[in-house]
Amino acid sequence: MTDAPIQLTTEGVSPAGRLPDRRRSGDVADLRARLDEVQAENVHLRGLLRLTPEQARQPGPSQTAIFDQPPGAVSGSSELRAKVSLYATLLRARRDVYAVRWDNAQTGKGGWMPAVEGGFRKGVRPADRRYLPLTEQVLHDHLTGDREIGLYPMLDGDRCHWLAADFDGSTSMLDALAYLKAARSRGISAALEVSRSGAGAHTWIFFTGSVSAAQARQRGWLGRGLAR
Repeated sequence: MTDAPIQLTTEGVSPAGRLPDRRRSGDVADLRARLDEVQAENVHLRGLLRLTPEQARQPGPSQTAIFDQPPGAVSGSSELRAKVSLYATLLRARRDVYAVRWDNAQTGKGGWMPAVEGGFRKGVRPADRRYLPLTEQVLHDHLTGDREIGLYPMLDGDRCHWLAADFDGSTSMLDALAYLKAARSRGISAALEVSRSGAGAHTWIFFTGSVSAAQARQRGWLGRGLAR
């Protein structure tokens, strides 16, 4: 969402506002070819990981299993406020601070830093910086793509509500799927996500309550130890 904006033009658009049939046919053919490739890769990965139908099943349309209180059942058709509430409940983190993304166009480097009032400036003492809180509006803007944020999951007492495992390299997706399989074999509910760069993957484990960081790390390591 921080890339150059997509520019819309009228080039190649028919008077009725539709793409010419030739272009539309080509786009559909490309999409079908890509879909065939993805499905073939999916079958290949399932074979490598020896996934059973239950292990390879798709998640349901809504998140309801672990919520016995508001926001309750949330699906793609739910109101945005309910989705924000689900996000805040599922990804519980520090509310007194959050992170923002920075990128250096000259060096090509990037990273994360705490969000501060007026933006980060050199020469300002840490004691003089006012860190911005994680509010519902901040989460709303993140989910709608108006800003990009990061969370600080470690709470008081070295406790957390979720764990994320990061996989990089050429076998990242295969490793992440193996991790997912290992988690499910232990009855641990986990979610898979392609990383921001598109070259890696994350697996998420959400706890029903806060756990110590040591317990979370141990649970994550047990899942990793069973991978492949």
